Amino acid sequence: MYKQALLQNLQREIFLLKQLAPFIEERDLDFRPSEKMRSTLELMQYLSGIGATMLRWFIKNDLTPEEWVKIREHRKTLTRENFKERLDQQMEDMLMYMNMISEEDMNKMEVELPSKEKMILGIAIINAPIKWLAAYRMQLFMYLKMNGRAELSTKEAWTVIAELTL
Repeated sequence: MYKQALLQNLQREIFLLKQLAPFIEERDLDFRPSEKMRSTLELMQYLSGIGATMLRWFIKNDLTPEEWVKIREHRKTLTRENFKERLDQQMEDMLMYMNMISEEDMNKMEVELPSKEKMILGIAIINAPIKWLAAYRMQLFMYLKMNGRAELSTKEAWTVIAELTL
């Protein structure tokens, strides 16, 4: 049940990101609120894979420096047009990783975050992929609002408007 609840949270984050995607226009891609912050495109690149990447980190623990280079290179091919497709692929990858673990793993398997902090897998999934997807989804929402999207309301950022189907 715990595993299913975490998976539903991951699905909801992906769905809400897909709900925001149609509001992103070409003129938004280079927007950054300040010099040392990610641009909208860089934020989209991050959001298109961080959930699956962290699950891979926790479950397979096979992210070598070479694999990180491949991940970064793949992220660079993201466009406004393929953002939803990449989110769908990320969800498929997250489902695959979640299917590799048991309910017992959620409560007993210890993993290490990139920060070297150790915690039980279920807690790590909450504290990394779920929180990161939610926090950076809201950053994307704020970027769009700051860039003039008056028609965008918090409803699009927080409420599943259509049925949750992924």
